[in-house]
Amino acid sequence: MKKTYKVLFDPEQVEAEAPSGTTILSAAAKAGVFVNSLCGGDGVCGRCRVIVRKGKTSGGSTEFFTREEIQQGYILACQGRIESDLVVEIPPETRLAAAPQQVESEVPLLADPSKLAGRGIRLSPLVRKTYLQLSRPSLDDNVSDLQRLEQALGGAIDRNNFQMGLKVTRRLPHVLRKADWKVTAVTGHRGPLTEIIEIEAGDTTKRNFCIAADIGTTTVVCHLVDLRDGQSLGRAARYNSQVAYGADVIRRIIHATESPENETALREAIVSDVNELIRELTTKHRLSTGDISVISAAGNTTMMHLMLALPPENIRKEPYTGAAYHLPPFRAAEVGLQINPRGLLYCLPCVAGFVGADIVSGIYASGLAQSDEVRMLIDIGTNGEIVIGNKEFLVCASASAGPAFEGAECKGGMRATRGAIDHIRLHDPQRVLHYSTVGSVLPIGICGTGYVDLIAEMLRVDLIDKTGQLKEGVASDRVRTGEFGELEYVVVPASRSGKDADITITQGDINNILRAKGAIYAAASVLLKALNMTFDDLAEIMVAGAFGNFLNVGNAVFIGLLPDIPRDRLRFVGNASIAGAKLAAICTHCYDEVFDVAARTTYFELSTAPTFMDEFVSACFFPHTNVQLFPRVMGELELGKGG
Repeated sequence: MKKTYKVLFDPEQVEAEAPSGTTILSAAAKAGVFVNSLCGGDGVCGRCRVIVRKGKTSGGSTEFFTREEIQQGYILACQGRIESDLVVEIPPETRLAAAPQQVESEVPLLADPSKLAGRGIRLSPLVRKTYLQLSRPSLDDNVSDLQRLEQALGGAIDRNNFQMGLKVTRRLPHVLRKADWKVTAVTGHRGPLTEIIEIEAGDTTKRNFCIAADIGTTTVVCHLVDLRDGQSLGRAARYNSQVAYGADVIRRIIHATESPENETALREAIVSDVNELIRELTTKHRLSTGDISVISAAGNTTMMHLMLALPPENIRKEPYTGAAYHLPPFRAAEVGLQINPRGLLYCLPCVAGFVGADIVSGIYASGLAQSDEVRMLIDIGTNGEIVIGNKEFLVCASASAGPAFEGAECKGGMRATRGAIDHIRLHDPQRVLHYSTVGSVLPIGICGTGYVDLIAEMLRVDLIDKTGQLKEGVASDRVRTGEFGELEYVVVPASRSGKDADITITQGDINNILRAKGAIYAAASVLLKALNMTFDDLAEIMVAGAFGNFLNVGNAVFIGLLPDIPRDRLRFVGNASIAGAKLAAICTHCYDEVFDVAARTTYFELSTAPTFMDEFVSACFFPHTNVQLFPRVMGELELGKGG
């Protein structure tokens, strides 16, 4: 039997126990300590840098460290194995905050109850509570308890097709008589059927709440919704704990399929995240978990599979099919979600292996599926999903953009959490005019919106050319050859950063952003051409996701991430996924319509499109090889050069 050792993680001061031979990364994940890791423990990204202050470890590569760092005790958490009690320090650049930075304006009013009437939406929640005062049985009225309940309930909610589980049926006689025939019926929507989920003594109609959840690859967001009026009472978010097993869904699928234990670990990680957010919201609003009757969940296809323990392996293999896309409601307790024991989990539908319920939810919430005019919806995340359509048709595609816009795959990159540079302006190649950080603290890295700004500014001051190549000699004090022989630009020197190192952008970082933006633009172009359309034919382009809320639209167009169209036709719609999950929760008609949207959305497979690679190569320039597509950008560049 392996000996167990204690590991103390600083500065969190969290202690964990782990068997001999366990990696530091695994021990941190089990202890709930967030450590930056992109490759899921393969030892190739070099991001999970930690310092062993005390104790003995084995294994570990030294290729990512300088001689001085090795002497200080630096090691990769995914490679270093525990061989004694340890004290491990997680340096600033490796720490991942449990919760992302949020602002109140992040989620737009797509599901504002005051605007529901304008969309023809009537409040009729998936799970409702109905107070009933039943007549007592007599010799003249001696129908069964269940029939008596169904008759009264049917008259109150105008439904007559009921089903009720055996456990509830067994308790029914006792509950009715103990409550003097005054009870609350909790009912759940199941298409043409209505399930009588529970019978509660007395009037409990004032305590009927929902969790609307957006389960993303990077971030998990939950809203607490009062089902009596559809109002959001609060919101909470945290980073997806599965990040310890890989930054993208492909790495997580691979990890899950390596062993049943790995699949269980991934499922438990995401279920634990949702439960933690539920606890946070219920505690803050002085509710019990028993007051939560329903969870309405949207997420990408892989996240939904991992949460439900559905086999995910075929999603990454041609023809990229999942186990199931349209699912009935389940008991939330079956999945391990901690709400009312009889509460239901409603998973919104997916379209394909790489177009999930988050996109379907966004299509519905944004109004795209009800639009008279043709519009485009773009969700910029680990995958870039594009949807084009109106009330007559819907076509979607998924571009593998990678996690570059989430700060990953870049040397100084980080998620949009405390200390991340989120906006920046350059005065000239030698001087940074201004930058801001999340939390208004000293910078420790750059997040996705910061990279968009930085690259746009580097183009403007002629630090890089249209191919993205750094120009040597333009800024001798800032452009240099890095420790691994790669050109890099010093954005913030160590003396002004929040860590003991310069914050830089390397040639490789620029190339990663170039490929990511090229993939998204190319996907949109291919999809439009397949429909015999151009960007000019679109009434509007909507950008969804938290990334879009903080994006400088001018800079996004300048680098060719978004098309060069009039700015009033570009609109950010925020977290449309959770807005759709909320609409589905508060209106059964909306829930059914979301499934209809999924059924009529056609998936376009980009990997088999003969023109995609040509479009991708053309888009891998700043802003594009075809400069005529970006007249406003080229005009600004010429003006900047005095042309």
